[in-house]
Amino acid sequence: MKILSGRTILRRLRKLDEYLRQFPYRQSIYFEQLVGLAFSRGLYLPFYTNDNDDETIKHRVVWAGSDRSGVLSKAPQGKPDIIAYCFDFYVTIEATQKSGANQWTGEFAQAVRHCSDFVRENSVEPSKVYVVLVTPKLHEDTYQSLRHHPPRDSKIVPLETEALVRILETAILAFTMKHLEFRVLFNEIPKCLAGSSSLPDFRSTFEKELRTWQRKVLRRERRTFIGVKAYETMQKIPRAAVAEGEILESLLKHPFVGQYLKIIGEKLYAGDIERILAEESLGCCAGKTIQTDEPLFERVPCVDFKGRGLRLIKAVESVDK
Repeated sequence: MKILSGRTILRRLRKLDEYLRQFPYRQSIYFEQLVGLAFSRGLYLPFYTNDNDDETIKHRVVWAGSDRSGVLSKAPQGKPDIIAYCFDFYVTIEATQKSGANQWTGEFAQAVRHCSDFVRENSVEPSKVYVVLVTPKLHEDTYQSLRHHPPRDSKIVPLETEALVRILETAILAFTMKHLEFRVLFNEIPKCLAGSSSLPDFRSTFEKELRTWQRKVLRRERRTFIGVKAYETMQKIPRAAVAEGEILESLLKHPFVGQYLKIIGEKLYAGDIERILAEESLGCCAGKTIQTDEPLFERVPCVDFKGRGLRLIKAVESVDK
């Protein structure tokens, strides 16, 4: 199976009805797979299916369905549709297009049992497992069942696909985002549910929480994102040293940079470039221009950046032993 880019998956989620119309008799299968791919790309973990799962890979996303030469088969009953083996926690995922009154009884209720089986069979702490329920639109009966169900050790996280789009969008922009950030959000969603008075109230509360979470994540990752985009700009200009103004002008025209800055509600200034390149060790000051006295920067060779990164990893690993 060809691994799709995060932005291709994001585009399909945004135009879900249009994408699924290509498969009039197999939409539920393609929906399951797409949700699995979204978690794989969002978590930056390899994607496996029931056909090629590799248990020697500790951290991965596994869709229980089958993909044999492009012919998809639905995940079997009695187990989660998708399991994400994250860094220090797990996510069992149930994905359904059902939007009627049988959404809870016909689909999501069994996800709770699947989670209990997963906890028992893998001897994991229930508090480290999240049950994520993904659907284009939550039904009122599902909301009421979740709202009034007794608390459990494993948190249940209802997600409409619009929210999944925002989460994946955040992960793509903040490509060095930690798995811990997912856990922070997944801990807050049940609180929004418990404190809500109706399904519309839950949607409104969750939207505010999601917006706040997205801004916090992207603000924390801003330096790395801008640093990489500045490095990319320098690489495209065929000179050893590039002026700060050239870098800034290119960044301000970049659609993803514009999207990023709009979400976090911040602006980018010339002085940011010098500070970010130095702090991220992606560029070195190489003097100043004669005409405008603005800084010139040279890219740090990728092999040098990688070597220092590997030394940092070894240093952290030695502490963590």
